[in-house]
Order: sequence, then structure tokens, then C-alpha cells
Amino acid sequence: MREESTARNLQEYQVEQQPQEQVQSAPKTSSVALSKFEILSIVTLALLTLGLMVTLVSIKVSMTSSQNKLDSLTTQITKTNTSNVNLRQEISELTSFDRFSSFAKKHNLKMSDNNVRNISK
Repeated sequence: MREESTARNLQEYQVEQQPQEQVQSAPKTSSVALSKFEILSIVTLALLTLGLMVTLVSIKVSMTSSQNKLDSLTTQITKTNTSNVNLRQEISELTSFDRFSSFAKKHNLKMSDNNVRNISK
């Protein structure tokens, strides 16, 4: 009998020793209605944000367009400069002394120092 009561006490002891978890429920919150001013503020901020996003995209598109125009003009300037260099080289070749000499020989012309005038700019 003693063994039975000891066994029963042991079981009760073991059962009682287990910690019991107490679940605490979260405090109940009641939703508070928004005032007209708060609703107006939220709508205004949303519209302002939307407007700023549209403006940002518009500015970005405008910048891209301007950059493309600048690149086009830069390319055109480079082509014009190259053309000018080529034309200057052609002018130098056409006005060279060797070319005049060959033209004179071809047409049986002779150079006389008496007929030469030096012009300075």
C-alpha cells in the first residue's frame, strides 16, 4: 500500500511539476474611425506622390531626348570638322608650287621673275 501511495504521489508530483503555459491573449484593439481631415490628408499625399512620380518620369524622358539631340549634334560637328580638314588639305594640294609647275610645263609656260608680284596679307 505504501508503494501504491508513493507511486500515486510520484505521478501527481510529476504532473504538477510540468509548467503550465498560460496563453495571454493580445489586448483587444478597437478600430478608430478616421476623421475627415486625416482622410483628406491621406488622399492629398497620395495624389502629390502620384504627381511627383509622373513629373519625374516626364523629366527623365525629356533628358533622354535632349541627350540624343546632343549626341546627334556632336556627330554632325565631328563630320563637319573632318570635312573641313579634308577640304583644307585639298586646297593645299591644289595651290602647291609643284602643281603650278606641272601645269606650266604642260601648257608651255615659263616663269619670269619680272612678271612675279609678291603679295602679303
